[in-house]
Amino acid sequence: MRQSSAAPAVALGSWGLLSGLSATCYPSFMDKMPPDVAKGESRVIVDGRAVTSRGPGTAIEFSLALVEQLYGKEKADEVAGPLVIVLVMARSLEWLN
Repeated sequence: MRQSSAAPAVALGSWGLLSGLSATCYPSFMDKMPPDVAKGESRVIVDGRAVTSRGPGTAIEFSLALVEQLYGKEKADEVAGPLVIVLVMARSLEWLN
């Protein structure tokens, strides 16, 4: 699994690890993403096994997306419950894309 929060997506992209995938990063770094990366402005983007986010304000969503990728939706829901946050009424983190 490839993971990146904020500007690290730029590094992953420059190494070709996000080639052909959708990704996001901190807004002021978007212009530094390679042209073969589909740039998105969602708070968190999950594309295949790559998970990227916009920055520190997306840390909880990013973390839950990683938990879902690694351990499944049920475990992500279990982890999210005690955090007392409401993501959305969707059954999957796919809405983040």
